[in-house]
Amino acid sequence: MEGMNELEKQLNYPLGDELPAPGKTIELLPGIRWVRMALPFALDHINLWLLKDEVEGQIGWTVIDTCIDRPESRSQWELIFENELENLPILRVIVTHMHPDHIGLAHWLCRRWQAPLWISATDYYNARIAAMPHNSFGGDSAASFFQLHGMSDPNALEQIRARNSYYRGLVPDVPEKFSRLLDGYKL
Repeated sequence: MEGMNELEKQLNYPLGDELPAPGKTIELLPGIRWVRMALPFALDHINLWLLKDEVEGQIGWTVIDTCIDRPESRSQWELIFENELENLPILRVIVTHMHPDHIGLAHWLCRRWQAPLWISATDYYNARIAAMPHNSFGGDSAASFFQLHGMSDPNALEQIRARNSYYRGLVPDVPEKFSRLLDGYKL
């Protein structure tokens, strides 16, 4: 516990070190499942969620966040579809924000299950722009933005310049339509 924040010592982890295995879920409460998927960068995983849901009388699941688009993530989702959904469909996909690890596979999940995407309008349109072939989310414009806001390390700036299609590589597509999430809206 050396070097740990004093408040962090007060945290209680009810599952201890138990984590969902790849392609599996852990049921936290009836109808709430935790999914964990690996990421290939410093933030090495993302927590995703399945909520048992009912939409227009049909029982199924709502997915909250999706992971980046890569073969390993799709394979893990396929295992979840096969073994964890109790033979029920995905009814909708909710994306909390436009970071690649949250929206990367939304296009695939929505298309595969004919499920609508729910996301805020700001995040939806930013993701659509960022996923376009020639966007301003990488390359020289991004490096200039970071430099303007205090980044001065030349190596870090060069890495950002080299990320010309970084977002699109993790989010190759975004669904063409969405349902807008609004504060206080009841799904």
